[in-house]
Amino acid sequence: MTADQEIQCLNEDELCHGPVDYWTVGGSLKGWPRCDYHGMRRQDQYENSLEQESQSDVAPSWFDPTDAGETW
Repeated sequence: MTADQEIQCLNEDELCHGPVDYWTVGGSLKGWPRCDYHGMRRQDQYENSLEQESQSDVAPSWFDPTDAGETW
């Protein structure tokens, strides 16, 4: 991409609105080009998944009880 090309929303469709910028979620260093609508929607999906995961009785696959002596 050259400096004079406009970035396009990764989820480009009829719902797009707002300026397109690089959005990150969860402290990731990788950004994805999304308009305001799709960026906020992706952020909400990420936060909801964290909330659902934290209320589960089943530990996620990445949880390691030997890491810090914690239990789920």
